[in-house]
Amino acid sequence: MTEINYTKAQIEEIKANKYVKNVIQRHIVFTKECKIKAIELTNKDIFSKEIFERLWFPKYVINSDIPKNSISRWKRNIKQKWVIEEKKWKTKKEKIDFDNMTLEQENEYLRTKLAYLEELEKMFKNWFP
Repeated sequence: MTEINYTKAQIEEIKANKYVKNVIQRHIVFTKECKIKAIELTNKDIFSKEIFERLWFPKYVINSDIPKNSISRWKRNIKQKWVIEEKKWKTKKEKIDFDNMTLEQENEYLRTKLAYLEELEKMFKNWFP
């Protein structure tokens, strides 16, 4: 991986982009909106460099490894998001009261649990082929 050192002028140019939360000499923090748009565009089979062009980033950012690395990291995090939410839910240690749940709440709970179990099954298949 190459060392990135943005100049003050480049930092100001990058900061002017509405999809950037913060920039320092070696790092760009993207907004949540940027990440969501990028993921949506990758789902439409658009390449990472073209996505960053559409999001109005300068050529020196587009031609670096940042688009490819960032988008792959964001996609990985989104796939694991529900697992993290499930873990947070478990740490609350709330008892589930099925008697007082609406049908919609019960269905949502069961869908989440099924998705969690399916993901566990995939993980075990990968670990123990």
